Amino acid sequence: MGVPVAGERARLVMVRVAAVAAVAAVVAGLLLRFTIPEEYRSVQPWRPEHVMGLVYPAVGAFLLARRPRLVVAWLIWWIGLMAALHVVLQPVSRWAVVHETPGAAWLRWVAVWIYLLEFLPLITLLPLLYPDGRPPSPRWRPLLVTVYALIALNAVGMALLPVQYAVGPLRVPNPAGLDFAGALEPVVRGPLVAVTVAAAFACLFSLAVRFRSGGPVQRRQIAWLGYVLLAVAVLGFSDLVVTVPFVLWTVPVSVAVAGVPVAIAIAVLRHRLYDIDLIVNRTVVYGALAVFTGVLYFGLIGLVNWAVQGYGALAGLAGALLVGLTFQPLRHRLQRAVDRLLHVERDPYAVADRLSRTVQQARDPSAALRSALASARQALGVRGAAVEIADRDGGVRLHGDGDTDALSEEIPLRWHGATVGRLLLPAGRHDAQLAGVLARHLADVAHAVRLTADLQVSRERILTTREEERRRLRRDLHDGLGPTLAALALSLDAARLRLRTDPEAVARELVALRERMNATIDDIRRLVYGLRPPALDNLGLEGAVRALAADLPEPLVEIVVEPGPALGELPAAAEVAAYRIVAEALNNARRHAEATRVTVRMCCEHDEGAERLTLVVADDGVGLPVLPDGRVPHAGVGLGSMRERAAELGGTCTIGPRPGGGTEVIAHLPLSPAPGAPTP
Repeated sequence: MGVPVAGERARLVMVRVAAVAAVAAVVAGLLLRFTIPEEYRSVQPWRPEHVMGLVYPAVGAFLLARRPRLVVAWLIWWIGLMAALHVVLQPVSRWAVVHETPGAAWLRWVAVWIYLLEFLPLITLLPLLYPDGRPPSPRWRPLLVTVYALIALNAVGMALLPVQYAVGPLRVPNPAGLDFAGALEPVVRGPLVAVTVAAAFACLFSLAVRFRSGGPVQRRQIAWLGYVLLAVAVLGFSDLVVTVPFVLWTVPVSVAVAGVPVAIAIAVLRHRLYDIDLIVNRTVVYGALAVFTGVLYFGLIGLVNWAVQGYGALAGLAGALLVGLTFQPLRHRLQRAVDRLLHVERDPYAVADRLSRTVQQARDPSAALRSALASARQALGVRGAAVEIADRDGGVRLHGDGDTDALSEEIPLRWHGATVGRLLLPAGRHDAQLAGVLARHLADVAHAVRLTADLQVSRERILTTREEERRRLRRDLHDGLGPTLAALALSLDAARLRLRTDPEAVARELVALRERMNATIDDIRRLVYGLRPPALDNLGLEGAVRALAADLPEPLVEIVVEPGPALGELPAAAEVAAYRIVAEALNNARRHAEATRVTVRMCCEHDEGAERLTLVVADDGVGLPVLPDGRVPHAGVGLGSMRERAAELGGTCTIGPRPGGGTEVIAHLPLSPAPGAPTP
């Protein structure tokens, strides 16, 4: 975070000074109350506004020091200042009225209605603008305008009513009271209050809308505020509906009011500190359970007493037994219903198990990935998710589910240490722990999808290469060797006809014919060598590789045949593939790697009862460029041909950086032909 500019620094100083002044005002108001004669004091020694004046400005200043542009932090700070001003004006105005101080009526006038500037924003603006300072959507802006209007109307209506303010036995007329406003008093105290109450609960409902459409992180933030703010609204308006003893009303309201800024601070700065989902979930479950069992118990007692007079003990016993029998099944059903309502899934392994079962029921890897991605998106509670799979040639395939327009957070999918793709999710709208567990399972499916795609591409390339080779052979035989043999046959016929008449010319023609036959034999040998290197038949694989290395002027090539089963006579397809892979690797090391030394290792291994040939070609050159996710960008034809030759036999070929620098090619070739593998 950079150093704040002078304006921001001055605002932060002002915020902190105001917070300290609010605390001092609350303390001064409490002390000043005892300087007023008892008959002129307020009957309520303290109110929730005292707590608000102490807590809200301090928490607001704390948040603004870390988030200077956080709208809800400014709103908390303002509410706290208005509450502190209210609690200090109450004893000050009473003291001024008792001592007949000039301006006492105006002080009393402000003290009567100023509480509306802190209580109404608390239950309307705060939930409507939380947590980002804007309504949930443009459709909620009319409600925002209505709330501003209601705050103004309530304050102005209360300020202009021509009433008298009671200060003990004294009566102080409203200095700003207007006669025409008196006719509006039934509206101010009736319909306007009803509309304000409705608007407050509509603002609370906006939190439910945000909760419904938000991700797990935003749900936690909303739950922290909504949990305590709902209690503030219900307890605050209950005083308008029913008469509640002062202590029974003020104590719970004060506790709930004090929890609002604390909940916001936790939600904004440390939303993962506590599991609010669990708190809300358990409150709903056990609250509903208490209501149901209470109704069942007392209802059964009343029913038995009504049916059978004088058997109260029997009714209590029957009620207790019935409640005990229904408690656990009812709790289990309520828990499941609330989990579905709140979209809660707290057990990552249960989600992973459900994802695995979904994958097992799919018909192919692509369908399995789509099903797994849909399950993961539902478990994470996000609108969209996608899996990006990188193929071996550097291309990317995207598999999405839901809304994939705003996926900015990436989670790498790793399979046995190699990155096979990325899980894309909306930023900050998911449970990171659950996403990490699901990513490990999605990596297996993504690897299967990539293998399937690579296999299909490899098969297509094999078929294309085979047909191209057949076309080349046909062209060479038809256009080259065929006409040459036909010309030789014509030359022989011409020589036979001229043998008796001009033997010397025939002799010259036979010499030329012999030279042309030698050239034709070379063409045939070239075609044969293209099908299978002759060095393999003459020298075997090890000798052919040594001969190939000896023909290279540079770099120095060291051939190592590791101890183990002798190479012996290998399948023809494996020999050709191994020879071509080594030849391509040596050619790359000579032309591109700037290597000074290349080591070729060959050995036969047994892997789970199957025998395979392992080739390792390592150089000390400059190495391959590697992307952060482990992929090699822009793989050339040579690298692809090595992988394809190994894949034709059902083997593998990996090309990557060599420990200590350089490039390493590792190929594993099964020594028994793979089903459907071509034979050279």
